[in-house]
Amino acid sequence: MVGNQLSGHTNHNMTLSGTAQPVDGLADGDHITSPTLTNLLEGVQGNGIILEEDTAYSAGTRYQPENLPGICERTGANTFTVAGGNVIIDGLVYTFAGGFGSSTTYTITAAATEGNNTALTTGQEALVVVYACGNSATNHVKMEVGNAVLTGTNVYPVTPNAFLNNGGGVTDNLKSVVLCTLRVTFDAGGGDLKVNIAEVNDKRIFVRPTPIYFTPVVDGGVGATDAVDSHTDLDATMAGNAGGNFSASRLGGMWMSRGGQIGSTVAGDNTKDVLYFSGTHAARYSRSVFDRVLTSTATSIDLTSTDANVLVLTPGGSFTITTSGTFPAGYIIEIKNTHGSNTGTFALTNSTTSAIGDTADADGGYGKFVCTVSHATNPTFVRLL
Repeated sequence: MVGNQLSGHTNHNMTLSGTAQPVDGLADGDHITSPTLTNLLEGVQGNGIILEEDTAYSAGTRYQPENLPGICERTGANTFTVAGGNVIIDGLVYTFAGGFGSSTTYTITAAATEGNNTALTTGQEALVVVYACGNSATNHVKMEVGNAVLTGTNVYPVTPNAFLNNGGGVTDNLKSVVLCTLRVTFDAGGGDLKVNIAEVNDKRIFVRPTPIYFTPVVDGGVGATDAVDSHTDLDATMAGNAGGNFSASRLGGMWMSRGGQIGSTVAGDNTKDVLYFSGTHAARYSRSVFDRVLTSTATSIDLTSTDANVLVLTPGGSFTITTSGTFPAGYIIEIKNTHGSNTGTFALTNSTTSAIGDTADADGGYGKFVCTVSHATNPTFVRLL
């Protein structure tokens, strides 16, 4: 069936191989079971199947829910297949059911299932939850059987729920993502639990990690060009008691804002889009993710970690380049002096400098420096070239 990838879950929009078809959905009049809701909460935490078809726009199966990873299909009274794929569970990627393009057959038996392992008797039915988990022993797919009820007594089988706590039996990862629920009825020939798969109800949830979109973080209105280029600026976008606490936290963060420029310099990306990252080395710092370039005729420039790190200078006299504030280890500053006679220095520390010649000198007026020791106010730089 052609449709939204989620329509197998939301509107039972699938025709599966085998005799068991989907019935549950989210349309008016449909029956809803708890995995629909618990999977939504897992999705909010970023848990779900990674759907490669989401970003393969010409994939022939992109809008065929029954042909996408994680689909479960009946192959016998107590057997079914799971189409393989990749799933994110608690921040880790697991390859389940053999991976993309493969599938694994599972058999509903007492040994293979959690929960109620008592065989059904005449007239009984139950629900089986099939879920992806961190347990590699079962190819990252497990099953749990709920308590049986008598068919025809106006009682719907109870969905088992122990998996919501135990995550498939591995103590290091207690989260899970439900793939489907199976409604099973009594069948004397259905293995030791005497089950026959009567319905396969899709419960998959998909996550889409890419592309990541950024909106410009500015202190002004939509379309403003002011630069929020540091953690302190970010915290101060709300005033007074509403100010943020990112700077004092252990968190890292990335955002897009606008480029700024130091007085007496020209930055090519001034007021343009710039991607920033903030983290902690010796102290909290913020920096652009990609190199930024400035040009200047100034003779004194003081750099912070949010400023341009590639300097092309035509100084009006002897020049000095200094740094202030926190710099992370590995931060690189490149300086090119294009003047034919004026020379200058770069501050390696608060007390030592490195000379930068003019275009006729041995260094060609070029210096490349890397921060080797992060510090809140006095980082150490070493000259590479």
